[in-house]
Amino acid sequence: MDDGARVVSVFGSCVSRDTVEVLRARGWTIGAHVARQSLLSASSTAPADVLDLSSLTSPFVKRVHTEDLAGERRSRLAAAASSTDVLLWDIVDERLGVLELEDGTVLTRTTEGLTAGLYDDLDDARLVAFGSDEHFEKWAAALPAWREELTELGLLDRTVLLQVAWAVADEGGEQTPTSWGMGTLEANWFSQRYYEAAAAHTGVHVMRLPEALTVAGTHHKWGAAPFHYQDDAYDWFATQIDGFARERRIQTT
Repeated sequence: MDDGARVVSVFGSCVSRDTVEVLRARGWTIGAHVARQSLLSASSTAPADVLDLSSLTSPFVKRVHTEDLAGERRSRLAAAASSTDVLLWDIVDERLGVLELEDGTVLTRTTEGLTAGLYDDLDDARLVAFGSDEHFEKWAAALPAWREELTELGLLDRTVLLQVAWAVADEGGEQTPTSWGMGTLEANWFSQRYYEAAAAHTGVHVMRLPEALTVAGTHHKWGAAPFHYQDDAYDWFATQIDGFARERRIQTT
């Protein structure tokens, strides 16, 4: 595979998505894209009819919720593993926690799901909130299996964890809004031990966004949020990923 045919796959959220858009402009192509899945739900299979997805108008959003119910992360990544140069992983989709049903099934709680009222009729669902000791302990306990999956798929040394803090302010100096009741300081406090556990238990390459670039964009395509960054942040990630991919190719040729 020549340098112009690089492939990026994703297990992550908007941070990876927006970075991929910059990579595509630089000639990369997309392999697998696994979104709206918590590490806790990715291997949990639920009946397809546990949620009524008919109100979702976006084909992408409907697909990722269907995949979350089916626990299809591994099969999606496996299909693209042999051609993937870099797998991007970010944990921003963990921010809304998961819903645990009486039978132990775990569903990722999403912005689209909350907006569409997908969970309103799940009377037996229990919220396991991001940042809680229960959520963190279960999440950390899932990391060894995630590492094993990456190893079996040949992706471990090609995986990059995008470590970001939520931005306190935007490019205009305005304070960033909360996200479903969670503020920046709270999210960053909660997230730190997740990132530390991820690095310790998987050994994947970590790219940490510099503080100077941790600024929210004022004209972001998907609106104002503390995890929707200025363009320079995604350019920085893309440049680092380009370098990571080149170095890997040098080492393997």
